[in-house]
Amino acid sequence: MLRWILQGIRTGIVTTRYPRRLEPQPNGVANRLAVDPALCLPGDEGECAAVCPTGAIQVSDSRFGLDLGLCIQCRRCVSACPRGALSFTPEYELAVTRRSDLVTEIEQR
Repeated sequence: MLRWILQGIRTGIVTTRYPRRLEPQPNGVANRLAVDPALCLPGDEGECAAVCPTGAIQVSDSRFGLDLGLCIQCRRCVSACPRGALSFTPEYELAVTRRSDLVTEIEQR
């Protein structure tokens, strides 16, 4: 293995420059799920929560909750959202120091 590493250093051939430079993602890759609070109405029927296989989305009369720690990027919620409030972003770094940083909550006013 050391021989392989030294050869890579000599030739400059590496598999990735990450984390020094973020790698571009192919089109259509589902990375981080995001919700647009302006389009989301927690009082809706909750179609997105109904199709979520892991329970990452919780909808009640006055609250929308999204737990990225449970999300498996299956895209079912994006297709089911009647207002288009859910979408995937190109951001793929999801590491956080606190579990609570993976949870998004929107309160209906």
